Amino acid sequence: MKDNRKIYPLAALNRSLEGFIRDNFALKSFWVIAEITKCQEKNGHYYLDLADSKDGKRVAEMSANMWFSTFNRVNQDLNGELVTIFKAGNKVLLDVRIEFHTIYGLKLNILNVDPTITYGEIEKQKKATIERLKNEGLFVLQKQLYLPAIIKKIALIGSPNTSGYRDFLSELTSNAIYTNFKVKEFPATVQGERAINEVVKAIQNAQNYNVDVIVLVRGGGSKMDLNVFNEYAIAREIAESKIPVITGIGHETDEVVADIVAFNHQITPTAVAKFLYQRAGVFRSELQSGFDAVIKIALGMIGQFKDEFNHTSKYLVHYTQVLLKDENHQMRDILHDLRIAAHDLLDDQRFNLNLQLNQAANFALNFVNLKKSTELIAPYETIQVHAKNTIERNRIGLKNQEELLTYLNPESLLKKGYTLSTIENIDVQKYTGELLGAELKTLTDSRLIISEVKSVKEQ
Repeated sequence: MKDNRKIYPLAALNRSLEGFIRDNFALKSFWVIAEITKCQEKNGHYYLDLADSKDGKRVAEMSANMWFSTFNRVNQDLNGELVTIFKAGNKVLLDVRIEFHTIYGLKLNILNVDPTITYGEIEKQKKATIERLKNEGLFVLQKQLYLPAIIKKIALIGSPNTSGYRDFLSELTSNAIYTNFKVKEFPATVQGERAINEVVKAIQNAQNYNVDVIVLVRGGGSKMDLNVFNEYAIAREIAESKIPVITGIGHETDEVVADIVAFNHQITPTAVAKFLYQRAGVFRSELQSGFDAVIKIALGMIGQFKDEFNHTSKYLVHYTQVLLKDENHQMRDILHDLRIAAHDLLDDQRFNLNLQLNQAANFALNFVNLKKSTELIAPYETIQVHAKNTIERNRIGLKNQEELLTYLNPESLLKKGYTLSTIENIDVQKYTGELLGAELKTLTDSRLIISEVKSVKEQ
């Protein structure tokens, strides 16, 4: 059987394809939307793997490249954001030209990049993250915390080698308002693929320290650079933090999700430092104003009550003098009554003694007479002697009783230097109430002394 097939070398087929594509597509470019699945840089040239998906299934793949000179031009037009746009997982809008090489095959040569699609994806991701945080009840957790009046202990998260990090520390420690801060640093990358894990880990570690606030700073950057702070993992860690978080990401336009869920956010790291020390300054000013107001009110009250105090003082002096005078009169009345009672007691004792003496004398006389009439004369003399002795002993006893009564006379005792002490008009020896703090009245021959019992020592 004769073989009629026409067989071509592969090189010839590729040259044919190369010519066809060159003739039909060489002067044309196409704007293509695709997802970057892989990106490599070599000697300034960028090599990308692109893909397209539908309903979760990949429906197209192709390689693309961007040469060094083109990359520099486009990157400059995009203010240096092209590096962050060329990341795996980003959706991009590319201006491409179709090229075919006999060895390397079909490729797309990237001529330009429109970042709007990528930015749109960022906003889409941002909204999705916010919605997820709201659904999980995390969105407003930080707003329920509170800051102390003076923030002194700070956990600082950021990259120490960046200008924003240094600006924060410089502003915090060199201002003229308040610098007595204690800063615990938690270094973390704030850009690139490692940033998410390192920032999350730093926030977690800060929870283990006694700090008043967590400060997260970054010294500005492009929209793509800041996209890391739209990540759900970082936003969730900030929202769940038991310590208030203040962000100073360093942008002046769009907020990132980390700003939105944080307790407070400022435009720059320097602004965060100003917020902290100005808060301390405002509190100190309010405290000083309050102190001045208290002093003013206190001085007014002192002046207001000074006259009343003087009046009360004079009244107390007068009242005390009147009270002492009344007590002195009362003590003199008591002394007079004691003297009368003593005299009455002496008279009663003297009368009783005389009565006993007369009775004894009569008894003795009757006894003697009886003996005289009934017994011998001799015993009479003995009885007479005995009677005289008895009379003499009774006379001496009566005199002793009189001297004792004179000695026990309260007026005599007072004149000899003895005193009479009473509490509530009860002899202090017989008083059974509480002694400490009691009013003690001490009567001397010429004075009534009123004192307060400060201590009691048992003898």
